[in-house]
Parts: sequence; structure tokens; C-alpha cells
Amino acid sequence: MRRREAIQFLGAAIAMQFVPRNAQAVIELGERLHRQIGDVPFRTLNAAQQKLVTQIAEMIIPETDTPGATSVKVPEFIDLILTEWATEEEKAAFLAGLADIDVQSVAMGSPRFVELAEAKRGEFLTGLDAKRPAKAGAAHAFERIKALTVYGYFTSEPVQVNILKTQMFFNGYDGNVPFTPRV
Repeated sequence: MRRREAIQFLGAAIAMQFVPRNAQAVIELGERLHRQIGDVPFRTLNAAQQKLVTQIAEMIIPETDTPGATSVKVPEFIDLILTEWATEEEKAAFLAGLADIDVQSVAMGSPRFVELAEAKRGEFLTGLDAKRPAKAGAAHAFERIKALTVYGYFTSEPVQVNILKTQMFFNGYDGNVPFTPRV
């Protein structure tokens, strides 16, 4: 197995609790979900939750010389997973965890996570990460955002084609191969 394939399967394995129990099926599902995103509006996350998820996803995979999580529509991907794949219980736990992130950010000096200074946001998320695995609350929501960010990022077409240098998206059959008959 090549390194790039290992990265893909690792990303898929992280998100497997939400989707099918086969790594290849998980990758294909992620690709299919990315194709569905298009211009579909957010359906589960409200505006404040969108900002929160977007900021955390971009902290997990920031824009550098490669696209960040926001550039490949990871927040929209997360919303689509919540809308179409999460159970009502999973969705409720996730949304309650997002609310808890803002509640806990008060102790760090801000009424909302998105208003914390950058260093404080990093410190806060590091603290949540240390509480894994969590079944509820802020740590649970962060754990889900982290897993879905990695999953959404590595199953996006720009990342697969331009960073991983693989083409997982099937663009159809091209049977028009040049042929020169021998004389």
C-alpha cells in the first residue's frame, strides 16, 4: 500500500462510525457527498454554528500553500453529514456540544469561541482534545468536527487530485484512444 492510500484509508477509518463499515465504501461516500454539496445551503447548522464549525475546521487544516478545510467546503460537508446521515440523537449531541463550546469559552474570557484570541482558541481545543473519547459536551463536538474535517478534506476532489495526486472521482469512460494502424 502506498503512503497516499494509507492516508486516505486513515481518514476514512476516522469517520467510519457515521457511515458504512468498509473503507472503500467510506471513501466513495465522501466523494459522492462532495458532489452533492454544490450550492446547497446549510440545513442543520445555523449561522452561529456555521461560523464555529468553520473556524474549528480551518484551525484543524489551515490554508497554507495547499487549500484549507474551508476552501474544500468541509463545513458544508459536515452540515450535509449531519443533515442526511446522522441520527437525531447524534445530531442533538453534536449541536449541544457546539453550544457547550461557547459556554466553556466564557471561562477563557469570551462569550463565544469565535471571539477568543487565536492563542486562547488553540489552548481551548488542545484541552478538549485531551478529553477524548467523550460521549457528550464540547469535547464530543470537537471530536466529531475533527474526524469529519479529516474525512471531508481527504475525500474532496481538489485534495485528491492536487495534493494526494490520485483521481478517486470517476469522470467517465474515455474510449477515444488514438490509434495508428500499421501499414
